[in-house]
Amino acid sequence: MIKLATDENFNNDILRGLMRRVPVVDIARVQDSGLSGKDDPTILE
Repeated sequence: MIKLATDENFNNDILRGLMRRVPVVDIARVQDSGLSGKDDPTILE
């Protein structure tokens, strides 16, 4: 399984295309985890 974390600036068109081509990808979006607007070190923590 591929695990991927994306921040709020990641292109959603690319994300949707990736999910169509690789359905086993496990994606964690910053927007869905309540971390929108946080800096990268905080998100990576």
